[in-house]
Amino acid sequence: MQPSANVNNVEGLATFQMSMQHFMEKAKDALLNIDMDLRRTQEWIEDMYSAWQGEQRKAEDALNQAMMEYNRKKRMKVGDRTPDTSEEEKVVKKCKARLEHAEEKLEKTKHWLRAFPEAMLDYDGPSRQLKTQTENDIPKMITILENKIATLEQYQQLS
Repeated sequence: MQPSANVNNVEGLATFQMSMQHFMEKAKDALLNIDMDLRRTQEWIEDMYSAWQGEQRKAEDALNQAMMEYNRKKRMKVGDRTPDTSEEEKVVKKCKARLEHAEEKLEKTKHWLRAFPEAMLDYDGPSRQLKTQTENDIPKMITILENKIATLEQYQQLS
């Protein structure tokens, strides 16, 4: 005759089952939120790329306009001397700085336009594993625990 099991309490298993259920729900929510954040980030990078392209074009136009004004004034003659072009030079310098800034931002955005999808691939594998676990493995484990708890509770009733 086999010795009988000494089952006094199944609350630990029930608590563990509830913890697994809670973890599963939290993990599903987290994965969904992360996926939405990643999609929004990708869209934002694409929007910023377009915006910096537009800003670069505007800065180029402004620089061309400033250079034309500077050259026009530089070619002017008032008597036998050229007029002061310091204001125009300041505007040209400011326009060049604006263009450099836009080009720098465009280049950084272009980098992230290429790099972000690669980074998402690094995330995709582990997230898919967790998603599989939350959709398949954990529900199976919860069902197994439910059955074990029910069996143990029936066993307790026999004692």
